[in-house]
Amino acid sequence: MKDFKRCPNGHFFKKDLSICPHCPQGDSSEKTQLNQGGGDFDKTQVFGGASENSDRTEVMGTDGNDKTQVFGVGSAPTSDNNSKTNRDLDRTFIGGVTTKDENGSSIQAQPRAARKISGWLVSFTIDPMGVDYRIYEGSNSIGRDPSNSISLVSDSTISGEHAVILHRSGKFWIEDAMTSNGTSVNGNELEPRKAFEIKDGDEVKLGDTVFVFKTWY
Repeated sequence: MKDFKRCPNGHFFKKDLSICPHCPQGDSSEKTQLNQGGGDFDKTQVFGGASENSDRTEVMGTDGNDKTQVFGVGSAPTSDNNSKTNRDLDRTFIGGVTTKDENGSSIQAQPRAARKISGWLVSFTIDPMGVDYRIYEGSNSIGRDPSNSISLVSDSTISGEHAVILHRSGKFWIEDAMTSNGTSVNGNELEPRKAFEIKDGDEVKLGDTVFVFKTWY
């Protein structure tokens, strides 16, 4: 072992080397030996980070916020003191439901007011496995526009505002909103702007999309 020397950490290395090749090396502002002079090298380190404080475990991305956040689809909200439209990052929020328009762009539907569910529109035209849409007490607008209670963006024959289903006093009515491709119930085309009563099991067709109307009554 005459051609070797020992570093303070117990590693043997050749005498012709000025520093131990087995010890982690830092720049001139960092310590070059483990446990030399106490230091912070007795803590777990994750190498490769840009921060000089990477020898401590951190939970990134919280920015000091101590409240739960649930982000919707897309990029996370940003904080901007000059804009009232950005969400406040120190408060809990839940993003709305997102869908896509005919160009594939993401759009966010308006939140629905809390109302009692009273029925459903069920379709196997949109999806062979079936898809259902809730009907609530009061007025329910249907169309391709995302502001509708039920937004149907997959059928280009459906108008932006196509029809309205109204539930009041235990009865349901549907009205066509002067659309190009019309609305029909059980194969009978409705007269525009004239309400027609529908009942459980009726077939409702908007454009090329067929639904079965169901109610819990």
